[in-house]
Amino acid sequence: MTQKEFNELSKRYLDGKTTAEEDRKIQAWYDTQPEFHQHNATDEASQTIGKRIWNNIRQEIYDSTTGRITRMTWIMGIAVGMVLAFVWLSQFDLPPSSIKTADQPPPPVAQRGIELKNTTFSDQKITLADGSLVVLKPGSSLIYNKNFNKTKRELHLHGEAFFDVTKNPQKPFIVHAGKLTAEVLGTSFSIKNAEDSKNVLVDVLSGKVSVYAEKKAPIASNSTSDRPSVILTPNQRVKYLSAENRLVKSIVEVPKFVISKAEVQKLSFVDAPIAQVFDAIEKAYGLEIIYDEVVMRDCTMTTSFDEENLHDKLSIICKLLGSSFKMVDAQIVISSNGCQ
Repeated sequence: MTQKEFNELSKRYLDGKTTAEEDRKIQAWYDTQPEFHQHNATDEASQTIGKRIWNNIRQEIYDSTTGRITRMTWIMGIAVGMVLAFVWLSQFDLPPSSIKTADQPPPPVAQRGIELKNTTFSDQKITLADGSLVVLKPGSSLIYNKNFNKTKRELHLHGEAFFDVTKNPQKPFIVHAGKLTAEVLGTSFSIKNAEDSKNVLVDVLSGKVSVYAEKKAPIASNSTSDRPSVILTPNQRVKYLSAENRLVKSIVEVPKFVISKAEVQKLSFVDAPIAQVFDAIEKAYGLEIIYDEVVMRDCTMTTSFDEENLHDKLSIICKLLGSSFKMVDAQIVISSNGCQ
């Protein structure tokens, strides 16, 4: 159910126009939202306000004219609860004990701060103090220090989010996701740190991202160089295998153009040397293509770039040339016996 659908359902519920099945849907949804049944605010005033809200959520009003329980205050309480679930904790300092996740231990005392949790069914856009945009996926949460952007830009992510980071060379943007850390100056990328998975994924859309494991290699030292680390560029992905403390670099599932649409439309070739075509693909996607230039020197290609994705485009080229390709360590490797 989307946020819009839920809003429409709630309105019909308030008007007494929902069916018994729709009533059960609302009740089932409500029962799965622990944030609406308890809160962790430690401030005495916040506890008082919170108790009033939770009491309103549970309050039922009997309408003598219709003979049914309207639960108007109950639904309004849910609406308030939805807002609180997302912004309530931004008003208070949270002790680490209030942050509960299955696979990710709470951050140390020095990292306590503000938590934003998306308990809705749709993506939530957040603009941080430095102007950076975060798109927080449903069920995900973001924790950062209340002094974010004053001294440094550091956050803790549980779940999945997309980041479009405002460039600031003086303050690197650091995201901790489980046992993995991503550090950038200004770029756009996504991180998936699922609760039910011990592996973390980082996909880069633009710019460069430095990714390294929090855990050091078996041979300890005082530097960070002994930690598994990689540098990612557009259309590259890294997967952190927690059990092996290893980073596996690859290409994202659906690579995007890194050049403008106008530049893409100019990429048209007629009997062009394959080296020229491969060079254009490298620039269009920001990915490296490895092939034997001597073996393929007589290969030519007539083609143009359109809406086909990269995998389909490479499949067509290789089929026409009697070649094959595979993705190895975020590179495209072409195998060919040459062209006659």
